[in-house]
Amino acid sequence: MNAPAPSNPAVPALFPVLRLLRVGTLFSPAADVTASLAVLGLPWDRDAVAAVAASVLLYAAGMVWNDVADRRLDAVQRPERPLPRGDVSLAFAAGLGVALLAAAIALSPCRQHHGLLAVLVLLYDFAGKRFDWGGALLMGGLRALNLGTALALPAAMAEADAGAGASLRLACACYGLYIVAVTVLGIFEDASGVRPRAIAAVQTAPPIAALAGIAVVQEGPWPAPVLAAVPALWFLRRNARRTTWDQAALRASMTLLLLGTMLYTGALAFAAGRTWEALAIVAAIVPARQIARRIQLT
Repeated sequence: MNAPAPSNPAVPALFPVLRLLRVGTLFSPAADVTASLAVLGLPWDRDAVAAVAASVLLYAAGMVWNDVADRRLDAVQRPERPLPRGDVSLAFAAGLGVALLAAAIALSPCRQHHGLLAVLVLLYDFAGKRFDWGGALLMGGLRALNLGTALALPAAMAEADAGAGASLRLACACYGLYIVAVTVLGIFEDASGVRPRAIAAVQTAPPIAALAGIAVVQEGPWPAPVLAAVPALWFLRRNARRTTWDQAALRASMTLLLLGTMLYTGALAFAAGRTWEALAIVAAIVPARQIARRIQLT
């Protein structure tokens, strides 16, 4: 009887690759660009679809390069990740990261914009996050720029209203603050001796920033800001009840906040009068949440 052929360790199984990509997070960058198209009132043409795809590929590349850069630290602090576990080889991860970056730039209809994002992604992964607050600010800027992707499209120059552009820029600034706070929570996850009051205070920033951005696009409190206040108040009430924050509790909050980015972008689309886009973004939270039960988002 012939022995079975040995598996090729250079080609990992699918599940570790999905974990490397944090596949549950990839709905969020797509939602960012969708919301920016909605706020500017741009149509779903070829450039719009390509911009969404490019942002998703760049985000996925960032996740891969994050694990490549952190592989030694992860061997101590997060040994369950694919690289320290040996489920994925370093050569495979690096090759995948290069391929994702190249595909993103090739697809992009606004290559200068996505090229800048690619540079900032690599800067964050390999240098920026070594400086706690500097890294948090860099990550906030990255996500704010991604939300503003529609501003870089050729159609925006010809069709977008100046007032809508100003509203989107303010919404991007609020989004940047939201992501800075989430990134700081990630810093707290690896730190010791952080006071529970400080953790709770940082977690108040994302829902407040989100409500401010939604109100700017809506130009008033109804309907999107009032509806968005319901999950925001639930989250704040949940945190007020907790007195201790271990790593598991912080990860749970970060997961909710990362999924909450899609509530934010969905509410922005709704405030802009694009109900179908808003419903699509909010509906995508369901598969993202299901995936997060098996594959951590952080």
